[in-house]
Amino acid sequence: MVFNEESTSLEAAIIEFFQIPAMSNPAVLFTLVILALASTAAAGNATTSTNATAGNATASPTKNSTAPLPPFGTNHAVGDGTGWFFDWKANASAANYSTWAANRTFYLGDYLSFKTDTGNTVVHTTNATVYKLCSAGVTASGSSSGSKAEEAFLAVMLTAEGANYFFSDARDGVHCRNGMRFEVAVAHGRGLPSVPASYYEPLSAAPAGGMQGARAVAMWVALVGALATVLML
Repeated sequence: MVFNEESTSLEAAIIEFFQIPAMSNPAVLFTLVILALASTAAAGNATTSTNATAGNATASPTKNSTAPLPPFGTNHAVGDGTGWFFDWKANASAANYSTWAANRTFYLGDYLSFKTDTGNTVVHTTNATVYKLCSAGVTASGSSSGSKAEEAFLAVMLTAEGANYFFSDARDGVHCRNGMRFEVAVAHGRGLPSVPASYYEPLSAAPAGGMQGARAVAMWVALVGALATVLML
């Protein structure tokens, strides 16, 4: 007896089997029918399994890679090696600070470090009008003619998300109007560190109310200043 392996349906298998002389034997007929059914079922399962495997491979989604969080507390040296100065000979800022800021990314908790002298000021504001007018409302005068400018170093922590403005209002805003100004866009990043609850607890013999809040703020400012000092080392 020869079994045709190319038969793919139960009907074709049964027709072929009935053409065999041994079909007169009921036992042989029953055995062949079972074999045909088993062969058809196996082929169907194999096709279903193959299709399912291919479908799963196609439909399986690619895991989205999670972008790493930016570093916290990055220190940005304003003007890089040039620092924060005004060139009186050129009557312009010593560096293009707007270009410097445009090439960097800023996040909450970052620091802007100003290497400067007492002939300049650093005004930090989120008020676009104040920035546009180059005036913080306080007249700041530069060093007297012939005196040696005292070197200064200032670190400012970025604590406001969005547009932040910096400028020097020295000489009644002359520095600012001649290029000593820049704007930064502060992104959220990791966010600001939370203030421990202990900073808001009453101090020994401290009255409740405004004094307590003022001392708590003073402690927080001192902590930020200490952190800035460590970052500059």
